[in-house]
Amino acid sequence: MSAAPIHHKWQEIADLPADLEQFRDRELESLYQVWLDQRATLDTKAFSAELAREWSIETGIIEGVYTLDRGTTEILIRRGIDSSYIARESTNREPELVARIIQTHEDVLEGLFDFVAQRRDLSTGYIKELHAALLREQDIVKGRDQFGTDVFVELKRGAYKEHPNNPTRRDKAVHEYCPPEHVASEMDRLVALHREHDQRAVPAMVEAAWLHHAFTQIHPFQDGNGRVARALASVVLIKGGFFPLVVHRDDWEKYIDALEAADEGDLAALVSLFGRLQKRDLTKAIVHAADATPVRSVDEAVAVTRDVFAGLGRLPDSRAVETATRASEMRQLAHARFGETALKLEHELGALGSRFAASSGVLGTESAPHVVMLTLRVGDANGAISLVFNANLDKGLVLVKAEFHSGASGGAFTTAYSEPVAKLRPRFLKWLDDCIIRGLAEWRKTLV
Repeated sequence: MSAAPIHHKWQEIADLPADLEQFRDRELESLYQVWLDQRATLDTKAFSAELAREWSIETGIIEGVYTLDRGTTEILIRRGIDSSYIARESTNREPELVARIIQTHEDVLEGLFDFVAQRRDLSTGYIKELHAALLREQDIVKGRDQFGTDVFVELKRGAYKEHPNNPTRRDKAVHEYCPPEHVASEMDRLVALHREHDQRAVPAMVEAAWLHHAFTQIHPFQDGNGRVARALASVVLIKGGFFPLVVHRDDWEKYIDALEAADEGDLAALVSLFGRLQKRDLTKAIVHAADATPVRSVDEAVAVTRDVFAGLGRLPDSRAVETATRASEMRQLAHARFGETALKLEHELGALGSRFAASSGVLGTESAPHVVMLTLRVGDANGAISLVFNANLDKGLVLVKAEFHSGASGGAFTTAYSEPVAKLRPRFLKWLDDCIIRGLAEWRKTLV
């Protein structure tokens, strides 16, 4: 018999690439900061409990440990893990066993939080403990004998594999994992590299993806490696202030694609996937907390809804809105004042006929500073007064710089979003008139 084709050949685990900036997700950073700012004032116990049950249920479903229909899954997440909620037709195994396995997963997750709280260092011993705990309800594992026949053998919990566990794909090609004789050394290297990353303060999302993938490349246990990998990634995320890694059954295809991309040396897809899953759970947490807020009137309901969208970054904050509004109003004032000045000049210099022209205009795009200009011309003598507007929405500041055609500077005007409009308007108009006076003086110099 010819040997089966190799889809992926095992190789020793590789360290992270040098450039970690490529993995940065600014949307996630923003949402995470919102969560950090809010969670101290919110009651998150109910959400955390539901997320823990969701993690405990889904991690078994995607590994094929049991099946569970969506309706029953929702009931268990909302009400708690109880076999009485699991109808016999909703799963492929005995409801009591399914409930025990899920409860085992939940106990392990609680242990992950304790592990982080105690500031323990990751070790191969702890990883073996995780495996033994996660598979507490499992005694046998499916394998193959020397003839390629499926057989069931005893599962040795917390012990590295003694036989290859390379899966065969639908196309009959084999995906190679670490050979049993190299597992111990590779696991030692995994832990050592993780500790180095910890000292370097590698971002949690990047480290969670790297650790998960490196562990799956080794596949050190005969069974249960997927559950252990997600538990290890969850340890990193919890330590970083994020939520445990919840991979749903609906995420399975993207999850596998991202892992296969990492097999080829591209970790970005897995980091991105983990980031999307975190954004999903951060969004749910913020909405859940808002829904728990007592609402006694329509106005309060509207306010809570507004705060949710603002918190999720789907509405700009009030400072940014006010800053943008101030900048727009100041541009309009400048444009109108320049227009008035152009009309007065045309009236007074009309005898020059077509040799003279004056006009006011606004230039700019969403991504570039806006410029308001008063342009002047007599024959070949051109002049201009330009106001360059820069609005810093994050800091709530508007900066206006005046520039003249001669190259001279007209100074700058600064205002903050908090300045009352009643004070801002006359102050800006006074500065603007001074700019016009100086600008006309600069233009006159070009006429002689």
